[in-house]
Amino acid sequence: MPRDLSVEIASHRDLGGGNHLLEVEAAPLARETAPGQFFMIGFPGADTLLRRPFSVCGLPGTFDGSSRSAVHVLYKVVGRGTEHLASRKPGSPLSILGPLGRGFDLELGAGTEALLVAGGIGSAPFPALAAALGARGIRCTLLYGARSASDLPLLDWFRARAPEVIVTTEDGSAGTRGLVTDPLRERLARGGNVRILACGPNPMLREVAAIAREASVPCEVSLEARMACGFGVCLGCVVPTRRGEGGETAYERVCVEGPVMPAEKLAW
Repeated sequence: MPRDLSVEIASHRDLGGGNHLLEVEAAPLARETAPGQFFMIGFPGADTLLRRPFSVCGLPGTFDGSSRSAVHVLYKVVGRGTEHLASRKPGSPLSILGPLGRGFDLELGAGTEALLVAGGIGSAPFPALAAALGARGIRCTLLYGARSASDLPLLDWFRARAPEVIVTTEDGSAGTRGLVTDPLRERLARGGNVRILACGPNPMLREVAAIAREASVPCEVSLEARMACGFGVCLGCVVPTRRGEGGETAYERVCVEGPVMPAEKLAW
């Protein structure tokens, strides 16, 4: 059940490249949020009318030194709302509605390898996800792509904890020059019991879904969408999906039926 909470910022780290890691103390969220869900965050005193959606990045145990009631949000400054958020210091008030939406399926089965495919700030839900899967004995490989090295937030955290991290950048400033879908194809060509969990810009997700379909590999994608309410009323975040054996098109809400959806369900 979502809760509407008034909280204060516990810590706020500037990671460079416009990326920030925000921490708040909110015991109900820490207990009830699952990897892949999101929060709607408002900024009391600011002139922004609507809250903004943010993926949960960290839960208790995700980041060293965090408390049992800490939750984290990773975001990039891209507009007015995130500019307001980036200007807020520890102790500043926030309003948080959550947890919202459908998270990732954590029951992957023994012997399954999780291929986490992230595009830039699309890595936001993966620290909490990788920690949860690791606690279940699931091996996680991160395929992390971005435009440049400055667009790879928390890369050191992933390298310290994931068994394997494969980095690609479009300009070649970190890892291998190219797109994150290139090493994904190479990894799937080796076979094995794998499942793809992806988050990033829609063009990347569409290509990941196509690659997964060709390889007959299960794939879940976490969608990004503009939304006004976060709980299914405004219908501003609908996406086309396929239903039934005939594949009829239907529209579903990213904030309720998602943000995590089976890739084969979407009418790309």
